[in-house]
This record gives sequence, C-alpha cells and structure tokens, in this order.
Amino acid sequence: MKDVGTNIKIECERLGWTVSRLAKESGIPQQTIHGWTTGRSPSLEQLRKVANVLELSFYQLAFGTHDPHELETDVILKELFSGDIRVTLQRIERKKR
Repeated sequence: MKDVGTNIKIECERLGWTVSRLAKESGIPQQTIHGWTTGRSPSLEQLRKVANVLELSFYQLAFGTHDPHELETDVILKELFSGDIRVTLQRIERKKR
C-alpha cells in the first residue's frame, strides 16, 4: 500500500498538475499539500476535498487502489416487479430496562 503523499503525486502526474495547481483547485494551502507528500498526514476533510478535485474516491486516494467494497460502475438493473405496490416503514423502538 502506498502512502497518501505518494498517491497524490501519482494523481497529479497523471493529470499533468503541479502541487500548486492542486492547491488552487482544492483551496488547500500549497505548503499543506507539500507536507503530505513528505510524510505528514492530511485530515479526513482535507483528503475528501482533494479526492473530489482529482475525481477519485476517498478510498482510492487514501489507499492507492480501487475500493473492493464499492459496486462496479457497470451495474445492470433488472425490473423485478411492475404494478402497484404499497410500502410501510416502521420505526423500531427498544424498551428501556
């Protein structure tokens, strides 16, 4: 598993971006991002912002690989039922002891 800083470098290279460009696009100071590429850890919120700007999932940016728990994008939906249907939602409340 690569670290976050390495993943950020790889993704910037893939897009042809510099750390400066990533900082401008994400609104996170350039010094902060540079710190990640040299071993510092980002906050979860900062990592989420960078992932959104790079158009990656949070998991992919954090771990450098596709999220194994994420559904594939080629999901095919098949109709199971056609017609009228009634759904009831009920709240479950636990009894206090």
